Amino acid sequence: MESLGDISTYLWQRLPLILLFCGGYLVYQLMAATRITDGFVAWALRKSQGSGPILILYVIGAAAALSSFMPNTITVLTLLPVLKRLDKGFADEGVPGMTTVLMCSAIYGAAIGGMGSMIGSPANAVLFAALDLFQVPGREQITFLNWFIWSVPLVVLLGLAAWGVAAGLGLPAKAREITVCLDCLGETCETNDRQRFGGRLFWLYMSFWILEAVTRQAVPGFADISPIVCIGFTGFFCSLIFIKSAPTSPFAQGPLLKPLDLVRGIPRRGLIFILSLAVIFTIVHWFKWDEMVVALAGDLLQGDMPGLLLFFLTIMAVIFLTETLSNTAVVAAFFTIAYYAALGHDMNPLYLMMGVGMASTCAFMTPIATPTNALAFGEMRGASLKTMLFLGFVLNVLGALILTGWLSWVLPLVY
Repeated sequence: MESLGDISTYLWQRLPLILLFCGGYLVYQLMAATRITDGFVAWALRKSQGSGPILILYVIGAAAALSSFMPNTITVLTLLPVLKRLDKGFADEGVPGMTTVLMCSAIYGAAIGGMGSMIGSPANAVLFAALDLFQVPGREQITFLNWFIWSVPLVVLLGLAAWGVAAGLGLPAKAREITVCLDCLGETCETNDRQRFGGRLFWLYMSFWILEAVTRQAVPGFADISPIVCIGFTGFFCSLIFIKSAPTSPFAQGPLLKPLDLVRGIPRRGLIFILSLAVIFTIVHWFKWDEMVVALAGDLLQGDMPGLLLFFLTIMAVIFLTETLSNTAVVAAFFTIAYYAALGHDMNPLYLMMGVGMASTCAFMTPIATPTNALAFGEMRGASLKTMLFLGFVLNVLGALILTGWLSWVLPLVY
């Protein structure tokens, strides 16, 4: 009974996160059912004037903004209808080969945006647990607000690097020469009342979870009542989606979603890819191959070297190991490695451990690196693995250089 009580307590404490993911799936179905993505595409095209490179920039920026406050997988899940529609639009204009660059742009933006806030990535939660475990000096100075001082410029730098790689190396030459025009709903690209209602529900969802995260950080004791608040919001949100009658449109009427809509349009190929990924990681962990590789990388970092080189090699090791091994296993081991390596080189462990946390989200290269990568690669039919590996490798190296230079310079100024 005691173990059951422990499980119940754990599930109650994690209930907000569970509801966040469930709500994210509802938002994904909401966007698909109301075709809000049509409005997004029309807006992006107006801003980019049909230019392929600028459109890639908007995809990266949108993914980064969303993933700063919601899980990367949910971000990519909500963008998948947009990516598929854009891909079809370019194909209709005689521009093949856009599938991979569009997919990679969303993956890059989602991964980079996870660094944008303290709540942007699960690795950040593991980071704070590790800092507390080792009682690293300076950890108490990290707050939700001062995180943005160094994270926002970092996200911008990495976003521009991702854009340069995706648009400069991955964009087909023909996409730079033509102006794309996609069909819109009805006779114009104007959104209808039903879409606007769905859009307001999307921002309601986003606003609540951002406010919940900020309140959790700023108000002592709120974490204890957060599950109750989240249950109340989820019930209210579901009533607006499934019960309240929404404005009619040429395509639908009544509530925005019906219960059967939840089993329609499930990204089956992406989920199968994620399940296959889980099996691979289980096998690797069972034979302890991940522990062996991480231990070997840790041994290589113990030699005498300049602090800046240690910073760079640690970040490179984390980035490339997470491409083929479980992020959780790599991060958990490397926080320990970074702590003792920093002490051995007379460095502040805080900066190197934060570098490990940021690097763990920079898995841009392989479809098995993260569930986000697996979902996107599985759903975007026709994506090229060769192109993804090449573009991801280039961005991995650029990302390691940017992380090393920026974090080693700015973190000592902030903390």
